[in-house]
Amino acid sequence: MNSARIIYHLARADFLERVRRYSFLVMLGLVVFLGYQTAIGNMALELGQYRGEFNSAWVGAMMSLIGTFFIGWFGFYMVKGSVARDRETGVGQIMATTPLTRPLYLIGKWLSNFLVLMAMVAILALAGIVIQLLQGENTQIDLLAFLAPFFFIVMPLMALVAAAAVLFESISFLQGGFGNIVYFFAFIMFVPLFMENNALKNYPAFEPMGLGLLANEMGKAVTAIHPDYNGDFTLGGGITEGATTTFIWNGIHWTPEFVFARLSLIVMALALTFLAALFFDRFDPSRTKPRSVRTKRSASDSAPTPASTSQAAPTPHLTPLNKAANRFSFFSVLIAELKLLLKGQRWWWYVIMGGIIVACLVNSSAITREIVLPIAWVWPILIWSAIGNREIHNNVQQLTFSSASPLWRQLPVQWLTGFIVTLLMASGAAFRFVIDGDAIGLIALLSGAIFIPSLALASGVWSGTSKLFEILYMVIWYLGPLNKVPGLDFVGSHSNGYPQFFIPVSLALITFAIFGRSRQLRN
Repeated sequence: MNSARIIYHLARADFLERVRRYSFLVMLGLVVFLGYQTAIGNMALELGQYRGEFNSAWVGAMMSLIGTFFIGWFGFYMVKGSVARDRETGVGQIMATTPLTRPLYLIGKWLSNFLVLMAMVAILALAGIVIQLLQGENTQIDLLAFLAPFFFIVMPLMALVAAAAVLFESISFLQGGFGNIVYFFAFIMFVPLFMENNALKNYPAFEPMGLGLLANEMGKAVTAIHPDYNGDFTLGGGITEGATTTFIWNGIHWTPEFVFARLSLIVMALALTFLAALFFDRFDPSRTKPRSVRTKRSASDSAPTPASTSQAAPTPHLTPLNKAANRFSFFSVLIAELKLLLKGQRWWWYVIMGGIIVACLVNSSAITREIVLPIAWVWPILIWSAIGNREIHNNVQQLTFSSASPLWRQLPVQWLTGFIVTLLMASGAAFRFVIDGDAIGLIALLSGAIFIPSLALASGVWSGTSKLFEILYMVIWYLGPLNKVPGLDFVGSHSNGYPQFFIPVSLALITFAIFGRSRQLRN
């Protein structure tokens, strides 16, 4: 079988397996929601007080930017995990016994990632055609002008995102939650970095997102008509009162230089995939550093084992449990859950944790609320993300779910351990608020401490993985405390923390988690 057929069958099998998952349907639903928000005017592309007429070129460019930003950002988490799934199910170990090479395997995974992302882009493109017809400003569909931004702007970025997912899964320390956080911040930082880079301003087509290229080309068009254009370029927020004037934009003139620059990103994606092959262990456990295990060898271990003789097996008798063995100790379970939650953290993790607590204590209430407390409440994210899904992740749900009253004995303890860790991280801030008499900050702190483990518990129970909480929490944390979005500022860094909203939401999340766990127990 030649290499092309191997890659085709790998990609096809993996693609079909993924599109049959509920997570893919959820992501498609979010893409449709983005299209709906654009159709009703809650999201739009504006150039200061100007916007383009809703013709095929403008709608195609606008939807392509929405696709590059949202699918490029969150689609990574959708496609990341296929290599880990092969590892967990044992399929990878079976393929490792075949002559399949590391580059061929990873190229198949890259192609599957790319197809999954492009399937979501295709849904967004169909929504764009509907939006153009609904707006009614120009109902003539020009497929060439409409599809060109998707082909030359969105497709190369999706290739890069697919390759990044393969690379992260091939590097050991980026495979889990840490890699998810790294990509989150990398994507956020690279967008303004690419937009403000002087070298890329001269060659905007090489900027992966395509923001610079579209801003440059649209800016030229609007300046030729309206010389007073101030250079603003925004996506999102709906059509504001400032965008009162429309102009006709017929799309980018795709010169050979532009086409070459954009398609070179696909070559870069393939290069990243081959780079990932250098780090990929090919499911070989000998390539991972074994942990040192101390064993105490007894005299009986060194003694030779006598040869077994065929004897009739005795009838087994199980000792019945006494009443004391069935007693429930809430404190013992709490300690055990805390040990499980904090297990595996290195000494330097606790040193940084102590430094954050001290920093909260020594700074003023204002600085603590605005800067230090948001840092404190992002440091244990990988600990919180294990709440509610540890049983499924470690494949021990058959044992834990069959124990005595797992719903009311275990689930509340899991929430409480997350609450304790959250309060512990914010203990320095709590003492500072008490010293300064900052009652608003203290109430916001307690509200946030209730909300975080509630979100983690509900996300873990319903998704069965840590990924959902990591994504949701990072988005809320980034938009609320860091970017001053009032309704999401659960920390109270720039507001009162909105306890009147987050406490009822926390109670609803806990109820949602209880319902989800009871559903798991019935199944």
